[in-house]
Amino acid sequence: MAAGTLNKKKLLITGASGFTGLHACAYFIRQGCTVIAAGRDLTRLKAIPDVLPRECHLEDREQTERLVKESLPDYVLHLAGKNSASESWEHPDQYMESNAMAPVYLFEALRRHRPDSVILMVGSRLSIDPAKGPAAVPHPYSLSKTFGTWAAAAWHSLYNQPIILAEPSNLIGPGESRGFCTLLARYIADFEAGRPRPVFKISSRHESRDFLDVRDAVCAYGYLLSLGTPGVTYPIESGENHTLEELTQALLGLTQEAVPIDWGPESSPLSADSLNKGSGDGQGAALLKSLGWMPRYRLAESVADIMEYARSRAR
Repeated sequence: MAAGTLNKKKLLITGASGFTGLHACAYFIRQGCTVIAAGRDLTRLKAIPDVLPRECHLEDREQTERLVKESLPDYVLHLAGKNSASESWEHPDQYMESNAMAPVYLFEALRRHRPDSVILMVGSRLSIDPAKGPAAVPHPYSLSKTFGTWAAAAWHSLYNQPIILAEPSNLIGPGESRGFCTLLARYIADFEAGRPRPVFKISSRHESRDFLDVRDAVCAYGYLLSLGTPGVTYPIESGENHTLEELTQALLGLTQEAVPIDWGPESSPLSADSLNKGSGDGQGAALLKSLGWMPRYRLAESVADIMEYARSRAR
C-alpha cells in the first residue's frame, strides 16, 4: 500500500478530532506514522489512541508557528476548518479566518521551519471557479474554501512548497457527521429506541450525488501524500452516483420499524450542510486509480456501519 512509504514518518493532522480526522488518525497510526493530532479541544485529542495531542487554534499565527516549530512534521494533512454553509451567513469573518487565513499561517510556518514538508490541503466541492465572478458565490462558506484552495495553489507556485490539493465528494461512514446519511440514521435509531422526533423531511427522491466512504477517502489521502503531484487538484470520489431515495431505502431496509419519512416538495433542495454539490463524473476515481488507489467500501457496507454507529449512540 502506498501509505506504507509513510512508515516511521511524522504526520501532522489538523482537525484531528473531527469526523474525517478521527478516521485519519486511526488509519495513519496503522501505517506506522507518528501522528501529531492538532485541534482546538485538548480533552478530545487526548482521547484519540496512540497520537501526540497538540492543542492549537490555527487562526492564531503564533500558536500555529509554535505547533510547526515543535513538531517539524515530514507530512501534513490539513483537515481543519469550519464547515457549515448555513452558519457561515452569520459569521463570514470567522469562516474567512478559519478556511482562508489559517491555511496561510500554516503554510508560512512550514515554509520557515519545515519547507520540504509535503502538505495535503483538503478542500471542498462547494468551492467555485473564481473566473465565474463573485455573483457565482452561493454562500460565505464557499467563498472561504475557494480562497483557501487558491492560497494553497498560489503558495505552491510562488514558493515551490510541495502542496497537493484534494476535493472529496460527499463523505459517509460511521462517526459524528452532519451528512445526510448520518442524520437519517440517527433519526431511525431514535425512532427504534422509542424517542419520537418530528418527521424526517427529505426534499427530493431524485437528487443524485457521488457518495464515498470516509475510510476510502482517508486511504486516498495516504496515496496522495506518498505519490501525489504537488500543485495538482485530485477529486476524491467513488465514480458512482446514487439518489437520495436509494440511500433512504438502504437505511430503511435495515430496520423492522415503519419509520415515517416526509418527502416534501421536490422543488425544495437540501441544504449544503447535509449534501454538497460535488458531481460524480468518475474523473477523480480514474486519476487516483493511476496511483493504485481503489475504493473498498460498497454503499451497502457503509450504510450498515453508519446505522450500527447510530444505534450504539442511541443506546
